[in-house]
Order: sequence, then structure tokens, then C-alpha cells
Amino acid sequence: MPTLGNNVKISVPDTARAQVRAVCDALGLPVDTSRAGFDVATTAVGGHIGFQYVPAAEALTPAQMKSSVWLELFVPDVDAAATKLDGAGLARLDYVDKDHPYFIGPGGVVFRLAAPPPR
Repeated sequence: MPTLGNNVKISVPDTARAQVRAVCDALGLPVDTSRAGFDVATTAVGGHIGFQYVPAAEALTPAQMKSSVWLELFVPDVDAAATKLDGAGLARLDYVDKDHPYFIGPGGVVFRLAAPPPR
């Protein structure tokens, strides 16, 4: 049976680079900025989120991103991480699931914060 891998690539408008980096900083994600037009954030378990910066005309709109794939980020302290993202100016998304905070990230990518599952 397949499982999801540890790598995600998201195309965001090239104007969102500073916001992507601010969000990664707020979450404590190290970011490799060595490639032109591409940043790679590394998660605590070695996963990667690649941000490809494209002209706005080539990126999905924020409205389209709401209908696209959503991400879930495991964080050790959901409330603390949500507070940091609020401080970074991210908008929250009101969603039917009230057990998790949902955010609209750079370029419109939607993600939620959750505690890691018990082992």
C-alpha cells in the first residue's frame, strides 16, 4: 500500500519570497536558499517543502489554492505556533474542522497545524 512521501513542491508567486521565509522562520524551519527561484524548507523529520517562485501569471490564484491540496504541519505546540503565525501576519481560514487552526500561507497555500500523532 502506498504512503505519502516526505517531499512537497509548491509554486508561489515570486513576490511571495519574503513572506515564505518569514513563515518558515516563525515555524523554526531551516531554509536552503542556494538555488535561484527555489527555496527548500526542511522539517524536523527530514521532509522537504520546496517553494518554486514563478511569475504571478503562472501561479495558482489564492482562490484556486483553496481548491488545491492542503498541507498539515505537525508542531510540538500548536497554540505557540499559531501565535507566531498570527504575529507573522498570516490570515486564518475558517473551516468546518474546529479542532485545528487553518492558515492561508504565502501565495494562498492552505495548511493546518496539528500535534504529532502518538507513537
